[in-house]
Amino acid sequence: MPNRLLGRILIAQGLSSLGTSISTVAIAFMVYRITGSVLQMGGILAVSTFPLVVMSFIGGAFVDRYSGRSLMVVSDLARAVLILLMPFAARESTIYMYVIAGLVGVFSAVFNPSQVKVVGELISRDHLVRANSYLSMSRDGAELIGYLVGAGLVTLVGYTLSFVIDALSYCVSALFLAGLPRLLIRTEGGQGLGTLIVGSPAVLVRLWKDARLRTNLLFAVLPSAVIMMNVPNGYFLALKAFKGYPGAGVGALEVITASGLILGGLAMSRLSLKGDKNRYVFLALLWMAVCLLSVSFTHLFWLQVGLIGLGALGNAGLFVSSITMFQELAPRGDKGRLIAMRAGLGQMGAAAGFLLGGALGSAIGIPRVFLVIGLLSLVLTGLVYLPYAVVARRAAAMAVEPSALDVSGAEGE
Repeated sequence: MPNRLLGRILIAQGLSSLGTSISTVAIAFMVYRITGSVLQMGGILAVSTFPLVVMSFIGGAFVDRYSGRSLMVVSDLARAVLILLMPFAARESTIYMYVIAGLVGVFSAVFNPSQVKVVGELISRDHLVRANSYLSMSRDGAELIGYLVGAGLVTLVGYTLSFVIDALSYCVSALFLAGLPRLLIRTEGGQGLGTLIVGSPAVLVRLWKDARLRTNLLFAVLPSAVIMMNVPNGYFLALKAFKGYPGAGVGALEVITASGLILGGLAMSRLSLKGDKNRYVFLALLWMAVCLLSVSFTHLFWLQVGLIGLGALGNAGLFVSSITMFQELAPRGDKGRLIAMRAGLGQMGAAAGFLLGGALGSAIGIPRVFLVIGLLSLVLTGLVYLPYAVVARRAAAMAVEPSALDVSGAEGE
């Protein structure tokens, strides 16, 4: 494993996540202070992720056409400028806040698949699971620190300084990424960007025809979307519990959640993930659904947050298993678009989850919404996986039967 190169990626990921988590606390506090609405909370989260859906076709073409390193550096610098403008724009109008959040999502739609592809190109297949687990822990460990810092900053000095620190973290991250080698799997025939974009729908068709990739995509769009409904409601739960110190409430929620993510990443780094990656995704989703369902049966804030943190353990299994599956695809000219589409359509589910979670929380109350989240995600997880598992088992049985016949025939002779 090229430790020096992976170290650069991990440091850059950590710095970027540190700043992002600080600004996440600041955004939650800012939206709460300006609007006081859980619906607005869901809306701003949705707007920041929805561009990832729109850009999945275009951003994936960029990843197939240009160096992932260069794309990550440009995306980091662009996000630094945008996040620096966020608090000033929000004071003018909430519309500007939505616009900037959307633009940050656009550049994230380029950065995220670029990072996944670069790690797949730099790291050998035997070390991919461990590298992805380290990447997950780097992100989540930095977020843990960032939430603590963000809660303190927002409580003591307000949210503007938090956005400045986030912008600086993106700039330093770009410096580390600039030292990576410029790797690129060339597209067949040296296709131009326009041709790659036009050909993106055909790539989506190829993804859908592959049962493994299709099932993984459905996991991201359906049960994962329902699970993401907990995010705006979790924020509002924390903000209401700490009315006098709203930054501390969100910080406590995020620290416990990040702790679960780190422990999950550590556990994944000890596994080889042999065989079907979708099986691990299935188990991870079941775990998260049960934990969120349990939140509805208690009114104790710390127990509710603890259950959300336990659910976060499964998120590491979902993340590592899914991206490893796509990284293990043979080098090909559409790999960047496949990764981007999986990420983009998964973010479509997340955006829908944020919006529906905020609206449903406003309509039926936060305790009841966790009951709906848990039950519905359990049902959808089963509906996605069970037909796939039955077909896969039948295919495996059919592959074994001829060899058994050959053995018995040889014995008869």
